[in-house]
Amino acid sequence: MTASVSSAPPVAERSKHPFLTYDMICEIPETVSRTIDISNDHLTSISEKLKEKTRFYFTGCGTAFFSAMLGSNILSIKEKGSLDAECVQALELANHHSIAQNSATFGVSHSGITKTTIDALCAAKSAGSYAVGITHFADRPIERIANQTLVVGNGPDKSRCHTKCYLAGALPLTQIITRALAQRRSAPDGRLQDLQEGVKELPGLARKVLASTEPIMRELAKKNAGKQTFYFAGTGGSYANALEAALKIMETSYIPAQGFETEQFLHGPWVSLDEHSVLFVMATEARTNERSADLVKAASGLGSTVIALVNEEDRKMATICNNTVHLPLIDEQLSPYLSIIPLYLFSYYLCVERGNNPDYLRYLTPAYWDARTIIFPPGTH
Repeated sequence: MTASVSSAPPVAERSKHPFLTYDMICEIPETVSRTIDISNDHLTSISEKLKEKTRFYFTGCGTAFFSAMLGSNILSIKEKGSLDAECVQALELANHHSIAQNSATFGVSHSGITKTTIDALCAAKSAGSYAVGITHFADRPIERIANQTLVVGNGPDKSRCHTKCYLAGALPLTQIITRALAQRRSAPDGRLQDLQEGVKELPGLARKVLASTEPIMRELAKKNAGKQTFYFAGTGGSYANALEAALKIMETSYIPAQGFETEQFLHGPWVSLDEHSVLFVMATEARTNERSADLVKAASGLGSTVIALVNEEDRKMATICNNTVHLPLIDEQLSPYLSIIPLYLFSYYLCVERGNNPDYLRYLTPAYWDARTIIFPPGTH
């Protein structure tokens, strides 16, 4: 369902819960498990090509760009000066960015045909950068452009509201970068080993999170279906989750939603909070927990519904927040791989409560399908 040559709007495969989007969310543990295995098969060959590179670029569009953000966040553990890296949106990388010659560029595209991402990889490759593609489809243009391509996951996302592919796009980057840092001895060996072991735990923990948080998020979605605005705030890798979760609300419920880095939200946007708004605060990063707590207290005082996602050992947040969702304890660099699951469940059930079909965005309405064909001509997305 990712690409279509038809000018007619799609016909809904399902008209009620469980929609295809729900199935894809439930497949997250399996797609994570399969992606880990696929990435492991390619780590040695990719790492060999990267060991002399001095700069990394990460790119994509939409959910795929947020995947690039999440996967590349692992670089925050590197020692200063070990290598430089940037996460750049594909249109900017292709048209407005200077690309270093002795570099590597990672492009994430679920379909493998996203024109803007392909253009970015072409520009990078022309500049002398080693291009790595990450996709869910074999034999797509991204394979012909990239020097090396990983086809990840346990099959393509069957919903146009992409969910499971978000983590499948990010995980290979986390694994590749962890190996690259180990090769260069650019981070403490113990920390890298902990991360490698933590990645192995992700499929099992994801299953646990699915089971434990679904009833909570379903009830929260039901209670807040009539709210007018939705905000998401996080730091580190959780910032990517904030952007991705807001996108999912907009794609499926067609209402205002925004994702922010926590401090950025505290510098102005917070004044739009009121009793008609819902705020999710991702507070699994210990170094920024105090600022997350400040946001929770302020938003609660303004009458907003505040939902905090925290580690299972965190009991302090419950004293200041009425809605606290506890997640299994894992290295904070990997915690976003778990916290996105309840956010997906919330956006899904909010959509269902509002009477929408999450599988097709708004494409079932002819005017929106016509607009899509302008934005994405057949074969370009």
